[in-house]
Amino acid sequence: MNGGVDLYLLAGVKTWPTYFREPAERLKAMSIEAGYADADVHVLYPYGDHTIPLHRQLREVARDVARRLALAADNLQPAIDRLGDLQMEAAGEYASAEGSPRHGAAAQPAEPRSSAVEAPAEPIVEAIRERSAGRVVVLIGHSGGGVAAYHAGRRLLAEGAVRDCRIVQIGSPKVRIHPALRDRTAYFYATDERGRIRDPITRLGTWGGIRKAAAGIPVWDSRRWAPGHIAAITIDGGHKDYFQHGPSGAAAKTTNLERTAAAVLDWLVRSLRPVRPPSPAQ
Repeated sequence: MNGGVDLYLLAGVKTWPTYFREPAERLKAMSIEAGYADADVHVLYPYGDHTIPLHRQLREVARDVARRLALAADNLQPAIDRLGDLQMEAAGEYASAEGSPRHGAAAQPAEPRSSAVEAPAEPIVEAIRERSAGRVVVLIGHSGGGVAAYHAGRRLLAEGAVRDCRIVQIGSPKVRIHPALRDRTAYFYATDERGRIRDPITRLGTWGGIRKAAAGIPVWDSRRWAPGHIAAITIDGGHKDYFQHGPSGAAAKTTNLERTAAAVLDWLVRSLRPVRPPSPAQ
């Protein structure tokens, strides 16, 4: 089985082809430095590039944000369970039981309703399926691209099309995350040096849902379906500036791109550690 890692950068709306040029180069270099020598980076436009009318792109993003998941009816959890068994056989060990995607996924109260709309993810899934079969796939989406990354990652894992998958959402609207993907999903948002949110797009959408509190009383939980990792990135600017690679502030020692890439790679290395093949000495 190919042990390589493919990183996909998924664009949001009205994204020019040059937007991901520097991030792609930087992420590949940092991945190699982290020990993933066989790492490739690709750019995808799930809602089209800058030539597509904005109103059409926004309509598709809104549809994806509003989609619901049926936890009991799909085959994602069994696929994740099989994936864990295969990893245990290959590496001799797996992640600890704490935080395992198996935990609590079988019967969830107030499950999100299902939707059959799959069209936006389909071309993305097909492209990744053809290029990355048998490899670990990392889907890094900016803005609406983070929404598309989640839906595509869910499809790929449910089908068993890739060795494993991680999903990174950067400056994205919130979408409810399937419990089986919680520990495979990270969410990053921009703040200034005082911790104030600088990206209004991250206020859109919801992770909320109903859960049962003491005595079975239903209560609203704003993070009921949240990703497993949520973190702020201190940057200069706002929504469009996560990957700014020029000077960032008069006294800045690092650029926005370096801060964003470092935050993503730090989580990614820790998250992927259980699926990396053992060294010859093990």
